[in-house]
Amino acid sequence: MTAGPKRREPWPIALAALLVAMIGVSTGFYRAAARHPDALVVADAFAAERSVSERLRAERRADALGWDITLAVALRPGGAHVEARVHDRSGAPVAADRVSLLRERPAEGGLDGSMRLAADGSRFTGDVALPRPGRWQLVVRAERGSDTAERTFAVWAP
Repeated sequence: MTAGPKRREPWPIALAALLVAMIGVSTGFYRAAARHPDALVVADAFAAERSVSERLRAERRADALGWDITLAVALRPGGAHVEARVHDRSGAPVAADRVSLLRERPAEGGLDGSMRLAADGSRFTGDVALPRPGRWQLVVRAERGSDTAERTFAVWAP
C-alpha cells in the first residue's frame, strides 16, 4: 500500500477564523464604547423620554421663530463663564425678556441646576459651576412674551 496525500481537517481553520472574528467584533465594540464614555443615567426612563421630546419641540419652535441661540463657553477650574446670544434670521439681536441656563449631568443624577443669565446689552452672561470633570449639557432657554426657544450644548469639563 502506498501512502496518499495527507488529509487536512477544515475544523481547526474554521475555529481559528471564528476566534479572529470574535476578537475583531469585540475590539469594534470597545472602540465605540471608548468614544462615548458617559452613559445616560436616569431614574425614570419614561419621564426622560418625554423631556427629550419637549426639547426637540422647543428647538423646532426656535427654528420656526427664526431664532438662533449661540453659546460661548470659557472653561475655568470648577466651572465656566458662559455668554449666550439670541439672533433672528437676519442676524439682528432678539430682545429676549429672559434667558436661562439649565446645567445637566448626563452621567449621574443629582447635579442638575438652573440659573438666570444676566442681560448685558444683546448678550446674556453668567458663571456656571461644573463640580465634576466630564460631559455636561447646558440648555439655554430664551423667552420673549409667550415665545420660547431652547438649544442644547455639550461641554466637556476638565
